Amino acid sequence: MSIRKQYFLGNAAKSRVVGWILERALKEHVSRDFVVFDHGCGGGGDWPEILDDNPFIRYVGYDPDPRSLRRAFDRLQGRKARFLSADELDGESISADFVVSFSVFEHVYDRSAYLRLSGRHLAPGGTFFLNYDDGHFRTPLDLDRPALWGRQLRPWLHNLLARPLAALGGVSRFQARVTRSEADRLVDEAGFEIIDEFYSNIESFKTLSKTLPPQAREEFMALWIGVEEALNARFRVPGDVQIMGDEANLWQALPSRTLVLRAR
Repeated sequence: MSIRKQYFLGNAAKSRVVGWILERALKEHVSRDFVVFDHGCGGGGDWPEILDDNPFIRYVGYDPDPRSLRRAFDRLQGRKARFLSADELDGESISADFVVSFSVFEHVYDRSAYLRLSGRHLAPGGTFFLNYDDGHFRTPLDLDRPALWGRQLRPWLHNLLARPLAALGGVSRFQARVTRSEADRLVDEAGFEIIDEFYSNIESFKTLSKTLPPQAREEFMALWIGVEEALNARFRVPGDVQIMGDEANLWQALPSRTLVLRAR
């Protein structure tokens, strides 16, 4: 049995991971639900549609922002979904078949604690998809439009002040670039092994996807993922110099990296 459609989830990394989860769950499904723990779920993303289509998935969400968590709760009501407070997250074990983290890691101040907590809620033999994105740290500046410079430089200033403000207790809006060396070191220290990795989210494809009518999105997403799979398999070259936090050549054009992790 195979998945019934290619979900269009706004970026190729998330669509590829969800497709992988559904393929594996459908292949192995016998008499139980598969549990997905979304660690940093925001407002619930595209999970309402996914859960409606795949009733064998049981979803557990957590986000430190109460407003986001409430929005996710409202949007996923009536489905196999539940949401945990911080106290509940610390006090129980979810035993998830899959833990997913989409574009969250760059906003986490204590990254070691985040990984340890994710690992504690992963079932034996489960898979953790850790994705981080570099788009917040690539600020374009249009030199011909000085009226826009203030708005364009605002993210740069935010990034510059993020760590000093977090050290003073202001962690709610923290963001800082994740480097490959830091990510690999932290996942190793947290007791994970990297069983796969891929770079994704070609910026021009992401921009183009926003212009498409709904009936074209599924076909486009399949094409997008296929192109990125080919790039990762055939054209990824390790470099000697770190550029924007990563040595791989694909990182310069595909600013999102996903690690597929298992506990050692």
